Order: sequence, then C-alpha cells, then structure tokens
Amino acid sequence: MATRTASLLLTRNETAEISGVSVNAVTKALEQRIAKPRRVRGRTLLASEEAAALALISQVPVALSVKIKRELRDWIVHRSPERAEEFELSPALRVAMTEDAAQVATRAAEYVRLRSKYVELNPGKMGGAPVIRGTRVPVRTLAQLVEEGETPGALKEDYPHVPEEAYEVAVLWARGNPRRGRPGGSKRRRETQPPRRAATTV
Repeated sequence: MATRTASLLLTRNETAEISGVSVNAVTKALEQRIAKPRRVRGRTLLASEEAAALALISQVPVALSVKIKRELRDWIVHRSPERAEEFELSPALRVAMTEDAAQVATRAAEYVRLRSKYVELNPGKMGGAPVIRGTRVPVRTLAQLVEEGETPGALKEDYPHVPEEAYEVAVLWARGNPRRGRPGGSKRRRETQPPRRAATTV
C-alpha cells in the first residue's frame, strides 16, 4: 500500500522541477506548513497538486503572509484548475488562477502517470539502478543523452524498445532525483527564465 501511495507523489526535487521554483523554496514552504507533506517510509513526499500551488504563489507580485499563502494553497489544491477562478486576498485584491499554474497541475499529474509507467526500480535488475520498465536501459543514461542533444531518431535507433514519451520522463526523473551529494539538475535553467506573474485584480 505504501509503495502504491508513493507512486502517486513527488519528491521535493521533482516538485521544484515541475513547478519551476527552487528546491529551497519547496523546503521553506514545508517548514512554514504552506505545502502539506506525506510521510512514506521515512521520506517526505508531496501530492502533485502542491506543484501548482507553489507555482501560483511564486507568481503573485505582492508580498503575502504565511497565513494567506496557506489559504491560497488550500484553495488551489481543493479545487480543480478548471474550476479555480479567483481567490480573494482582500475586498480590493484578488488572485486569478493562471494558465501557467494550471499547466503545472496538468504536467505534474501526467508526469506521475508516466513515471509509474516507465521508471522501474528493481533490486534484482541492474543493481537496483532505475531503468526504463521492460528494458535494461538506465534512466540516467537516457536522460543524459537527451540533455546532450541526442535526436529522437538516433535514440529510437539505439533503443528501439523505449517509447519516445519515456524520453522526457527520464529527464524529469533524473533532474528530480539527483544522485546524493549533487544539487538539483535544473537550477541554472530555472534561474535564467523570466518569472511569470499571477494575474491580480483590484
């Protein structure tokens, strides 16, 4: 049961990678009880909806109190992105659900689905290193090739049994699960992207 539960959740690094915020920001949100963790076998994991909440909170162009951030998080997590229209910060100020944050929610749910489909961790295979399910292709090897610019055609030729939709999953998994002692894989990419702002109305 615990394994099935964990398969539907994200690590801190995966949450950061998908939401576009830093790992430090995810950790701070946990410490301030803005994001609500799930403890599974001693690991701190987060529901995929938390990624959308952190994405939207990071886009609000005004300073928010911890209390308001918690309320904003609850509003996002308990309402589907399609239904979440506006959150009232005050009678004069509202936050609208952005297309970007809604896409983060969709991307997180899709990543969780494809990760369960393609990433296999089996102690009896390849020394327990993560592989693409049904093959002996290491996830990190595939991710490195994609990151280095290997074309889908070349990858298909070298790994004919690996579906193309597994390529991006491998990259996200490798970034979201860095080897111990190594920082998250997308810090530089996130820092170079211009921040997107949540729409506010007054």
